[in-house]
Amino acid sequence: MTHELDGQLLDQQLDEQLDPELEAVLDDDFSEEPQQTLDELAALAEAEATAADAEVAAQAEDLATARRELDVERAQARAAVERYREAVLAAEPELPPELVSGETLSEVDASLDAARRAVAQVRERMGVESETRAGFPVWAPARSGVSTAGMSAAEKIAAGLEQRTAAS
Repeated sequence: MTHELDGQLLDQQLDEQLDPELEAVLDDDFSEEPQQTLDELAALAEAEATAADAEVAAQAEDLATARRELDVERAQARAAVERYREAVLAAEPELPPELVSGETLSEVDASLDAARRAVAQVRERMGVESETRAGFPVWAPARSGVSTAGMSAAEKIAAGLEQRTAAS
């Protein structure tokens, strides 16, 4: 039991010594320190936010530059495709320009193939029709008759009536 009383007495003496020291530390140091810590944290947060804003702004500028460069490249590619289309049409004038289109080289090539097939089919049909067509050949001379150039309306009517009565 004496040990218990000695332990309790020792605890009480320590508490009496620590209480005034603890109160002094709590009253003096911690009353200013939380404000300093908060100010430091606020300054740190502001610096981090400023750095993050600068990084976002730099990335946005890089993105805008990349988009401008991409737009320039796309415009150059469209111009090159159009020049290719025009060169092919100049080399093959029998192809109708309306049938040759596309925004890429492969699209233009596909429409060129389709246009060539269409022209070949039309030529084939015209060849078959001209062989089976009865009548005058295409190279036959035009009808000759009275020229109406320089005639008045009354003279044209009279000439027409003459031709009609002569044919009857």
